[in-house]
Amino acid sequence: MPSSIENNGFPMVVFYPTSSEPKVVELGPFKLNVAVEGEILKGKYPLVIVSHGSGGSNLSYKDIAISLAKSGFIVGMPLHPQNNYMDNTLEGSVTNYTNRPKHITLAIDKLLNTSGLNTYIDSDKIAVLGHSVGGYATIAAAGGVGDTSSLIEICKNNPLLTDPYCTPVRDGSMMKTVIKSTKDPRIKAIIIMAPVGILFSTEGSLNDVDIPVLLLKAENDKEVTEPYNADVIEKGLPNKQKLISIMISNAGHYSFLTSFPDFLKSELGLIAEDPNGFNREEFQEKLGTIIVDYLKGVLK
Repeated sequence: MPSSIENNGFPMVVFYPTSSEPKVVELGPFKLNVAVEGEILKGKYPLVIVSHGSGGSNLSYKDIAISLAKSGFIVGMPLHPQNNYMDNTLEGSVTNYTNRPKHITLAIDKLLNTSGLNTYIDSDKIAVLGHSVGGYATIAAAGGVGDTSSLIEICKNNPLLTDPYCTPVRDGSMMKTVIKSTKDPRIKAIIIMAPVGILFSTEGSLNDVDIPVLLLKAENDKEVTEPYNADVIEKGLPNKQKLISIMISNAGHYSFLTSFPDFLKSELGLIAEDPNGFNREEFQEKLGTIIVDYLKGVLK
């Protein structure tokens, strides 16, 4: 672990259990102790797809991916086209909300059809993890129906709401539309971290999401305001017995991202910052444990 796969026009990093000896390598701005293109450890492993936040990077969740791979999971991390740190031209657009769930399905397709890797994947144990807009995409891929009408109404009625998804409403580029993604029945569980949930405000939007959901909320989230996001999802999911909701004390919106090297922090600004007293590096270890334990419990 890891390796890279080109997938229908967008790259994907894959982490997996390996029998090869690791060594310290540079991957993007990070130094990782991994075995690049190493031999896959013999076995059959659950698959987890990770959907990053708007304008973000798939490698920003490398701590989670490493925790999963060490615990017997294969992890696919697509870089969402035109909504990443290199090219963010579709940020906040209907096209982006429409495309992102499709990327998740395409990522699953690619990994299940990649010779030399697919024989190690347990196709009956597939989960998706998403952060922020990645949380929206994760729910949409699992059957959630987005509606920009509710987003437009809330942003117009709350002029002091500064959440990023309101920008297209204020500049007049957001059109009213229902976004009904194709539900991917292969997804057996989802984890959503500080999700954008405002597009699911219409009654019944989440009626078809009938799988286990772990909702991780940030107590000091300054990017996605409640009660318009995580609260919408928590209230809208039809089967509360399949929902586990955890509030992460003192966490900020970006606390779910990996810790960044010091030389990058000034350039990244808010993305690398946490509320006073919050230790992101320690939290990443705890977060990995929470996610691994949850998935081992529901992917049986």
